[in-house]
Amino acid sequence: MDFPFAKQAIAQLFSKPSCDMYPFVPSDAAPGYRGRIKYDPEKCLGCGMCARVCSGNAITILKEPVEEGEKITLTFNMGSCTFCKMCADFCSSKSITFSDDYHMIATKEEDLIETGSHIKIKKAPVKPVTDEKK
Repeated sequence: MDFPFAKQAIAQLFSKPSCDMYPFVPSDAAPGYRGRIKYDPEKCLGCGMCARVCSGNAITILKEPVEEGEKITLTFNMGSCTFCKMCADFCSSKSITFSDDYHMIATKEEDLIETGSHIKIKKAPVKPVTDEKK
Protein backbone atom coordinates (compact mmCIF):
# COMPACT_ATOMS: atom_id res chain seq x y z
CA MET A 1 0.00 0.00 0.00
CA ASP A 2 1.07 3.49 -0.80
CA PHE A 3 0.50 6.26 1.78
CA PRO A 4 1.54 9.46 0.01
CA PHE A 5 0.76 11.74 2.95
CA ALA A 6 2.18 9.56 5.74
CA LYS A 7 5.58 11.29 5.70
CA GLN A 8 3.99 14.75 5.86
CA ALA A 9 1.56 13.69 8.64
CA ILE A 10 4.37 12.34 10.80
CA ALA A 11 6.45 15.48 10.20
CA GLN A 12 3.53 17.68 11.30
CA LEU A 13 3.25 15.79 14.60
CA PHE A 14 6.65 17.12 15.68
CA SER A 15 6.55 20.63 14.17
CA LYS A 16 5.21 23.93 15.48
CA PRO A 17 1.46 24.41 14.80
CA SER A 18 0.66 26.50 11.76
CA CYS A 19 -2.37 28.16 13.41
CA ASP A 20 -2.64 30.76 16.16
CA MET A 21 -2.65 29.46 19.68
CA TYR A 22 -6.07 30.92 20.62
CA PRO A 23 -7.27 31.10 23.45
CA PHE A 24 -3.84 30.92 25.09
CA VAL A 25 -2.50 33.75 22.94
CA PRO A 26 -5.38 36.10 22.05
CA SER A 27 -5.14 37.76 18.68
CA ASP A 28 -6.46 41.11 17.48
CA ALA A 29 -9.77 41.31 15.68
CA ALA A 30 -9.80 41.99 11.96
CA PRO A 31 -10.11 45.65 10.91
CA GLY A 32 -13.76 46.70 10.76
CA TYR A 33 -14.90 43.82 12.98
CA ARG A 34 -18.22 44.50 14.73
CA GLY A 35 -18.00 43.15 18.25
CA ARG A 36 -19.85 44.15 21.41
CA ILE A 37 -22.12 47.19 21.28
CA LYS A 38 -20.96 50.17 23.30
CA TYR A 39 -23.59 52.74 24.26
CA ASP A 40 -22.82 56.20 25.69
CA PRO A 41 -26.04 57.55 27.23
CA GLU A 42 -24.49 61.00 27.80
CA LYS A 43 -24.30 61.59 24.03
CA CYS A 44 -27.76 60.16 23.26
CA LEU A 45 -30.50 62.53 22.09
CA GLY A 46 -33.31 60.05 22.67
CA CYS A 47 -34.64 60.30 19.11
CA GLY A 48 -35.27 56.54 18.79
CA MET A 49 -33.87 56.26 15.27
CA CYS A 50 -31.68 53.33 16.31
CA ALA A 51 -34.68 51.25 17.38
CA ARG A 52 -36.56 52.09 14.18
CA VAL A 53 -33.78 50.86 11.87
CA CYS A 54 -32.88 47.76 13.94
CA SER A 55 -33.67 44.74 11.77
CA GLY A 56 -33.45 42.24 14.64
CA ASN A 57 -35.59 44.28 17.07
CA ALA A 58 -32.66 44.13 19.47
CA ILE A 59 -33.13 47.69 20.77
CA THR A 60 -35.86 48.66 23.20
CA ILE A 61 -36.56 52.16 24.46
CA LEU A 62 -38.30 52.83 27.76
CA LYS A 63 -39.43 56.40 28.49
CA GLU A 64 -40.48 57.31 32.01
CA PRO A 65 -41.62 60.74 33.20
CA VAL A 66 -39.53 62.12 36.07
CA GLU A 67 -39.51 65.46 37.85
CA GLU A 68 -36.63 66.87 35.76
CA GLY A 69 -38.10 65.76 32.43
CA GLU A 70 -38.05 62.29 30.90
CA LYS A 71 -35.83 59.33 31.76
CA ILE A 72 -34.90 57.42 28.61
CA THR A 73 -33.44 53.92 28.93
CA LEU A 74 -32.06 52.08 25.89
CA THR A 75 -31.47 48.34 26.09
CA PHE A 76 -29.46 46.45 23.48
CA ASN A 77 -29.93 42.67 23.35
CA MET A 78 -26.89 41.22 21.58
CA GLY A 79 -28.62 37.83 21.51
CA SER A 80 -31.04 39.27 18.92
CA CYS A 81 -28.57 41.64 17.25
CA THR A 82 -27.46 40.85 13.70
CA PHE A 83 -24.46 43.21 14.04
CA CYS A 84 -25.45 45.01 10.84
CA LYS A 85 -24.34 48.37 12.34
CA MET A 86 -27.41 50.22 11.06
CA CYS A 87 -28.08 51.63 14.55
CA ALA A 88 -24.60 53.17 14.73
CA ASP A 89 -24.82 54.47 11.17
CA PHE A 90 -28.14 56.23 11.79
CA CYS A 91 -27.19 57.60 15.23
CA SER A 92 -26.64 61.32 14.65
CA SER A 93 -24.97 61.82 18.04
CA LYS A 94 -22.61 58.84 17.60
CA SER A 95 -23.63 57.40 20.98
CA ILE A 96 -23.60 53.82 19.61
CA THR A 97 -20.32 52.22 18.59
CA PHE A 98 -19.05 48.69 18.13
CA SER A 99 -15.93 47.41 19.88
CA ASP A 100 -13.50 44.85 18.50
CA ASP A 101 -14.26 42.46 21.39
CA TYR A 102 -15.03 39.06 19.91
CA HIS A 103 -15.24 37.20 23.25
CA MET A 104 -19.03 37.07 23.45
CA ILE A 105 -19.61 33.62 24.86
CA ALA A 106 -22.27 33.79 27.57
CA THR A 107 -24.09 31.32 29.76
CA LYS A 108 -26.68 33.86 30.94
CA GLU A 109 -28.76 36.17 28.78
CA GLU A 110 -27.91 39.11 31.07
CA ASP A 111 -24.30 38.91 29.86
CA LEU A 112 -25.48 39.86 26.35
CA ILE A 113 -27.41 42.96 27.44
CA GLU A 114 -26.03 46.51 27.16
CA THR A 115 -28.14 49.21 28.75
CA GLY A 116 -27.92 52.84 29.67
CA SER A 117 -30.16 55.69 30.84
CA HIS A 118 -30.17 59.44 30.60
CA ILE A 119 -32.58 62.19 31.52
CA LYS A 120 -33.92 64.42 28.80
CA ILE A 121 -34.42 67.72 30.58
CA LYS A 122 -37.77 69.38 30.20
CA LYS A 123 -37.48 72.78 28.56
CA ALA A 124 -39.44 75.70 29.93
CA PRO A 125 -42.33 76.73 27.69
CA VAL A 126 -41.63 79.67 25.44
CA LYS A 127 -43.77 82.70 26.23
CA PRO A 128 -45.43 84.25 23.21
CA VAL A 129 -44.29 87.74 22.29
CA THR A 130 -47.00 90.29 22.88
CA ASP A 131 -47.24 93.78 21.55
CA GLU A 132 -47.46 96.00 24.64
CA LYS A 133 -47.53 99.37 22.82
CA LYS A 134 -51.29 99.33 22.32
